[in-house]
This record gives sequence, structure tokens and C-alpha cells, in this order.
Amino acid sequence: MYKILLVQFLLLLSCLNLYAQNKQEFELGPPEVKVKNSLYNSLKLLDCRSDTTNIGFVQTGLFNRKATVVAKKPLAQQFSILLNSLTDSTAKQGELLLQLRQLGFAEVTGSVSEKGYCYFNAQLYSKKAGQYQLTAAIDTVVLVKAMDVTNGLLKAGSATIINFIAANLLQQPHEGNFYTYREVLKMDSVEKRKIKLYNTATYVDGLYSNYKLFMEQTPDKQIVVEGYQIYPDAVKAKDENGKLKKVQAQNIYAIVYKGQPYIASKHEYYPLKKVKDDFLFTGTAKVTASTGDVVAATMLFGGLAGLAVSNAEATFEMKIDHKNGTFIRLREIPDPPKPDYYE
Repeated sequence: MYKILLVQFLLLLSCLNLYAQNKQEFELGPPEVKVKNSLYNSLKLLDCRSDTTNIGFVQTGLFNRKATVVAKKPLAQQFSILLNSLTDSTAKQGELLLQLRQLGFAEVTGSVSEKGYCYFNAQLYSKKAGQYQLTAAIDTVVLVKAMDVTNGLLKAGSATIINFIAANLLQQPHEGNFYTYREVLKMDSVEKRKIKLYNTATYVDGLYSNYKLFMEQTPDKQIVVEGYQIYPDAVKAKDENGKLKKVQAQNIYAIVYKGQPYIASKHEYYPLKKVKDDFLFTGTAKVTASTGDVVAATMLFGGLAGLAVSNAEATFEMKIDHKNGTFIRLREIPDPPKPDYYE
């Protein structure tokens, strides 16, 4: 009986240990400098990420187990502590609002090394008389390569965030628009009102080689579809000599056929649908075999082709990032259950 209890206890410890390894804590490191005469002594966080439960995924341990990156302390608290560490008694009484649009870590395992990515997209607003003016913005991807990249990646991400805040503590807000807090909260909608794609009910037929053309609804050229279905071999366009040739789908961004827009990938055209004020599609993206959720990095790579990091495939519902046309993973679509005769 004692041996049975001991085995059960050891199994429980093992399970708890494995669970603990599934979390990787992230904390902003202490800054290396102080900013004298800062215009601001207060920093508040407005977290507008679509998923605030984590900060991406990394791979830990000998077998590269997937670990969810989580904040060691609430991010709002971390940013407040950071500003206190960056400033001193010479700081003025200004207040900053940090709108966090994206913050995510992801790792990809190569043959001899690992690549780590940190995507940071944020805007700083200066508060004045109850309204906000844009002070600075950042939209960047940090790349780290190493045999074991996790620690270096988290440090590099922390340094990027700290440097962005520190570099703008002496920055006056840009001349121009004032926004209410509600407008900042809904800044995606404010920005979309300036994009033709988001303000039309009809879409112009043709081939779009990049997102800029797609958002402006100005196609490169017209297309011809042979047959009754949209698939890569059926879509053709005239080349520079006027000859009709198959479109290399992996080299373009989208097509519109009979008013229906499609996102282009190497093996498929995915129909786009507008839901409220977002464009969504469901598609298959290649991901790391052992870490299907590493597609938190979809936002990093600028398109489906960039997601080809290994042989395993998973299907996701994704949305277009209206600012740059990259694809943001919303949720994984599970495979349908197999019929009984497969048992």
C-alpha cells in the first residue's frame, strides 16, 4: 500500500512539474539609464490586444516543450514601475497613455539553431485637458538567433519596450488631432474610416499583388477563372506579352472575382468575409509540428507563406491587420471527428 501511495505521489509531482514548465514568465528588466527632466511622471496602460491572457509562446527544455509566455506581474503594474525607474525628481507632471496593440513572442526551431521573434506594436499618447495627442508610435519585429533562444529573446523584447518608453520621455506630442479616451480605445475604427477597403460594399475584380493595392481597391490587372471553382490552377492573368498564364498565387496578396475577395496562398484561395468591421478568413497554415500554437506568430510574418516553418498543418480563423495586411490568428479550428469506420 505504501508503495502504491509513493508512486501516486511521484506521478503527481511529475504532473505538477510538467504544468509549471508550460509557463514562461516575462518581466520588464530594470532600465540602465535615468531620464533627466522627463516631461512625464505617470504612465497608464490601455491594453487593446485581442488576447490578453498571454504574450505568445516559446520553446523550453531539452525537448522544446511549448511554454505560454505570461506576465510575471500585471503589465499595467510593470509599466508603472518602469516609468518610476526611468525618471527622478526632475520629472514634470505630464501623463502618458500607452496603447498596446500587439505584444507577442514566438520561436521557430531550425536545423542547427532557433529563431525567436518579438512583435511590439504600440502608441504613446500625451494627456492634456482630458484629451490625448499622439506622441510616438512603434511597429517592429525583433529577431534573435541562438542555439537556445528563449532567454535572449525575452531580454531583447524587454529592452525594445524600455528603449521606446525612455526615448520619448522628452518628446512633445505631435501637432494635430486630439482624441478622447473612447476614440483612442476605438482607434482601429478611426483608422479604418480612412481605408477604402473598409468603407465599401463592393470590391473591384482583379489581382492584387500587395496589401496596399488591396486596401486602396486598385488591382494590378484583371483575371480570368477557368471552370467553376476558385483554385490556384484555375486563376490566370495576362503577362507582359499579353499571353494568358497561371497566376503564381504564392506571389500575390489577394484576388477579387465576381465581387468576392479571396486571400491568396500557395495551395488555396481563401474567401474573405466582413464581420462587423473586420475581414476574416479560415485557412490552413503550416506550423511547428510540436507547437501548433506557435502561430501566435502569424502577426509577425506578413502572410501565409511566411508561416511555413515546418511540415505540420493546422487550420485557423484569422483576421487581416488593417494597418499592414498581416494575418492575426484568432482561434484554431479543430479537425472534424473521424467516422466510426476509421476506428
